Amino acid sequence: MGLKILTRYTLKEFFPPFLLALICFTSILLLDEIFRLTKLFVSKGVSPVYLVKLLIYVLPATLVVTIPMATLVGILLSLGRFSTDNEITAMKAHGIGFHQMLLPLLCVASLLTIFDFFFMDYALPRGNLAYVSLKHDISRRHSAFVLEEGVVMKELEREGKLWLYESTDPDTGRLQEVKVWDSIWPGRPRFVNAKEATVGFEDGQAWLTLYDGVTYEPIANSMDGFRVTAFTEDRIALDFTETLERTEFESKSTRNMPLAKLKGHINELQIGLLQKPTKPQIDRLRYAQVEYYKKFSIPFACFVFGLIGVPLGLVVKRSGKMVGFGIGLGLVLVYYLLLQVGQDTGRSGTLPPGFAIWLPNLVIGLLGLAFAMRVMLEGKFEAHQHQEQAPPRSFEKPNTQEVGESD
Repeated sequence: MGLKILTRYTLKEFFPPFLLALICFTSILLLDEIFRLTKLFVSKGVSPVYLVKLLIYVLPATLVVTIPMATLVGILLSLGRFSTDNEITAMKAHGIGFHQMLLPLLCVASLLTIFDFFFMDYALPRGNLAYVSLKHDISRRHSAFVLEEGVVMKELEREGKLWLYESTDPDTGRLQEVKVWDSIWPGRPRFVNAKEATVGFEDGQAWLTLYDGVTYEPIANSMDGFRVTAFTEDRIALDFTETLERTEFESKSTRNMPLAKLKGHINELQIGLLQKPTKPQIDRLRYAQVEYYKKFSIPFACFVFGLIGVPLGLVVKRSGKMVGFGIGLGLVLVYYLLLQVGQDTGRSGTLPPGFAIWLPNLVIGLLGLAFAMRVMLEGKFEAHQHQEQAPPRSFEKPNTQEVGESD
């Protein structure tokens, strides 16, 4: 009965800081994406509904990272609160051992590991694919989404055309000071300079409509002569194939594959290497293997953080809640720094991909075991000291003095 009460009480203290840390970490990691997309959508005049959808689709990729982080911080803050209120001392005085406090939190960390694994294998690939697909659709329906002020557009480079615009009119949304270079490969391009332009779609085709411009066209039999022609309106067909091909490539990335499909992709790459090994194939295999092992190692970080978080939380002394939070942030930083190193070394072949990706879990896990052993040994030493300092019990019959009745 006592263990059930302790388990309920510990979990009741764990979940509020866990949820708070999860919201904080997720919001912080999403801030950069929010600012980037907001700036892009405001400047391009695209509906904010797409912004909300993109943020929802990118959320799974953020949560799989922040769940282990929130697990560690939640454990440290809850046990830090116990230490602050001297409840850890009271538990020890009533004979509650380290393992009794470790067990419920490790069980929760194990459940979060399982949840994070299935979330990473199911929700993350679907979220990434939906994100890429929506960007693909936005690029088709809203051509302004792929336009950048003052940047040379190369959608038509294969056809010998380049173009750019300097700014966008905030009132009309028209492109200002548009310049187009045509037939660039022969060396004598046709140059078009227009005051304004609009980009739109008709029957699935993007068109650049130019207004109030001048065309400079080289004369066939003259090396330096140009024919100048003024126009009020002209149209050029645009092709966003490069942008759309890039989004198609992103949709086939190994990051967007569920576990079963990724494993099959790795087997295909390994078979291909046996037939004709090349450096690009080896690099693709290493990249795929790194993504495969990440699907296991990142969720397992919940358990590893639980293993090191409990002993660290117990050694945090009085008024140590913020100290525990600082320790948690430091460990999270170390873990993901090691994970980044593991990704780089695994993809480059410096270390085997499996070992490189599991290295952060091994380092943090061994530290957790060392701290756990230290806390357990300290608990046994304190118990032994208390036994030695306790006064010996006397089993002799106490002397009693009989008092007779007075007459």
